[in-house]
Amino acid sequence: MMRIAIVGSGVIGLSVALYLSLEGFKVMLITRNPQEGASWFAGGMLAPFSEGLEGELFEFSYESLKMYSDYVKLVEEVSRSKIDFWKDGILRVVLKGEEGLIKKAEQYRERGFSVEILERMDYHSEEVVSVIRYAEEGWVDTEHLMDALLLAMENSGVKIEIDEINKIELKNERVESLKGIKGNYRADYYVFCTGAWTKELFDVPVYPIKGQAIKIKAKPVDVVNYSTISYIIPRSRYTYVGATSEDVSFLGGNTVGGLNFLCGNAIRVVPSIAKAEVMSTIYGFRPATPDEKPIFLLGENYCLFSGHYRNGILHAPITASIAKSLIKDGVKSVYFEYFSQERF
Repeated sequence: MMRIAIVGSGVIGLSVALYLSLEGFKVMLITRNPQEGASWFAGGMLAPFSEGLEGELFEFSYESLKMYSDYVKLVEEVSRSKIDFWKDGILRVVLKGEEGLIKKAEQYRERGFSVEILERMDYHSEEVVSVIRYAEEGWVDTEHLMDALLLAMENSGVKIEIDEINKIELKNERVESLKGIKGNYRADYYVFCTGAWTKELFDVPVYPIKGQAIKIKAKPVDVVNYSTISYIIPRSRYTYVGATSEDVSFLGGNTVGGLNFLCGNAIRVVPSIAKAEVMSTIYGFRPATPDEKPIFLLGENYCLFSGHYRNGILHAPITASIAKSLIKDGVKSVYFEYFSQERF
């Protein structure tokens, strides 16, 4: 039985581990903290159209979006748990001066995608000009998803090692072993899904972008409202309001300035949020790259998937599928070329 070592326990690492374990591989996942990565903080929007993506990044993201219903069903079945998941459209909010978003929506519609341009909702401020509904987009409760993926690790036989990998032992372009604080780890194949911390192990241009968000008790909207200045995401237990984008390395904590930014912008879109009770504040670190596209590396007996930035949750199914095809069938995805670090 081929032994696989996966480093990293964000949504990408856990999804890769699940797909490989279900194919019969002996999978070990190494993480210093199962709840450290950006996935727990993420809003969970599945929104390649609202993000305005183009080119190979759009194709990659849209392909993953089409996989999402089956992906959620698989995780639910293996974990024997329920994940809140919605795939019947979200609202892309158009503010004054952003009429270019409508032109973009019309371009998507001309390409055959389902797009509706609607009047603003009653709960919107007068600063909102209109809204665009992209029918194929959706969102997933990331806390449900991550909890379910961890349960799926146990149910599918993935062994989780709590350790920090601080060195990769290479010989003739092959990984010989991984050196951790607690010990060394050997496998036949290695998969690195190390998120914002990738640069600690690889010389690639991946760096952290901090995001702060707020959980509020009120339910001012019943569908995701995505705008340039804020996104407001209804969940069963609270409403998620996000998120800042701060280039501050790994400086932790929520800040007065960050929370002021979040509250002020959310109120500009949905004024009733001003009266909402704050439940808690959260933050995380997204793995960014200079062009906001992922970085994939392929070695003799290892691969790296990183730099998913704002779309790690969306990209989980396709990335896991690419890893499975590579390791099981020897099929190298074209995305290893599209997302090669050689582009920099």
